Amino acid sequence: MPEPVLTVTGVCKSYAAVPALRTVSLALAPGELVVLTGPSGSGKSTLLMIIGGWEAPDEGGVRPHPPLPDRPMHAMPWQDLAFVPQSISLLDELSIAENLAFAGRLRADGTPADVAGLFDVLDLGPLADRLPGEVSRGEQQRAAVGRALAARATLVLADEPTSHQDRRRGAGVLRALRAAADRGAAVLAASHDPVVRDYADREIALDLPGG
Repeated sequence: MPEPVLTVTGVCKSYAAVPALRTVSLALAPGELVVLTGPSGSGKSTLLMIIGGWEAPDEGGVRPHPPLPDRPMHAMPWQDLAFVPQSISLLDELSIAENLAFAGRLRADGTPADVAGLFDVLDLGPLADRLPGEVSRGEQQRAAVGRALAARATLVLADEPTSHQDRRRGAGVLRALRAAADRGAAVLAASHDPVVRDYADREIALDLPGG
């Protein structure tokens, strides 16, 4: 069994005394795609934000392997941590192709990313020269997935990555995430989409904090 990329131990989070996430522990290993499921309000997005270092837990902790030298998780370079948020957050001044190429250039080993392959599986080819503001929400989401995968990060976090996709294009997103795991990344995807389970190695189901 490979050493985990990251371990989460006893994480809890509340906002204004309202529980958002109750005691959660998990480990993510390289080469696996894990789907995080549960009803709305069960803390899936909160857990991803805590794992990524954008939120601090009230209790418990997140430990990357190897440990980081005095820096938060969100300061990790893109080849270590890539995130697909629900807000998408592409670089507005860059075209779709430039967004993916920019992330690909951040790879630690200096080798070019397979951006052409990502364009193919994510059905982005016709959009290459368009700016994010010139494409639909679903197209932006697929571009955000491509950008996250272009640097071949060690850890990939994806929050509802198929929420704006039809069945065919959603399957392309899931194939891309599966391929990232098969190359050795640890992929954690929060999703309401039951189809994600068909691509995942395992499922972690969260309950409502008050349940």
